[in-house]
Amino acid sequence: MNLDRLEDYPWVYDPEALALDPDYVFLSAHRTLDAYEVGGLKFICPPGIYHPTEFSSTRFLYRGLFNDLPKIGQRVLEIGAGCGALGICLAAAGREVTLVDVDPQAVECTSTNASLNRINVNVLQSDLFEAVSGQTFDLILFNVPLLDKPVESNLEVMACDPGGRLFSRFMREARQHLTADGEVCVTVSNLGHREEILAALADYIYRIVYSEYYASDNIWKCMLLARPRISR
Repeated sequence: MNLDRLEDYPWVYDPEALALDPDYVFLSAHRTLDAYEVGGLKFICPPGIYHPTEFSSTRFLYRGLFNDLPKIGQRVLEIGAGCGALGICLAAAGREVTLVDVDPQAVECTSTNASLNRINVNVLQSDLFEAVSGQTFDLILFNVPLLDKPVESNLEVMACDPGGRLFSRFMREARQHLTADGEVCVTVSNLGHREEILAALADYIYRIVYSEYYASDNIWKCMLLARPRISR
């Protein structure tokens, strides 16, 4: 799929099929303790923390980000860091990285993985931007939950954004924390709430810098870089 605008992509995923979707069944992997290698670094993931498995959005974003690494700014904020894989890999590549997560267990996991890989990052517990009030960044990265589905268990929090409300809140608040030339980096998919996603992006100028299409499941993902349309 090589279209330029999200409006032109087919949003035909059937919400009633979510329980059978591989991205949903994939949550079962997060009930165990596992170790993963991403970008030559090692990451330990306890149960309940988003795992960078082969088919995860973490791997998708890693492929997209490191495909375009020279264009990424110096000061990076990762929201919803999970195990810290993306932010720690960016720090290893020379970026100054702050990682935040609302879950204290994820904050501890990220700190442990940074120490394990001997990478210097700033790790904070935060509900979105609460802990970085007044700070600005060249790139704000958020691996947003993709499924437009009600949360029915604690484990589903990492995968579900019913009604696209979290995506909308992030896009609304992010603009206050960007440098003059700063950008946000997010993943969107036809698993998400089309109208809410497009409405949240309306105040941004965005470009699709990386995408993948999984034909067997009729699922697409796009990595976007976006800048606010008006001054902050």
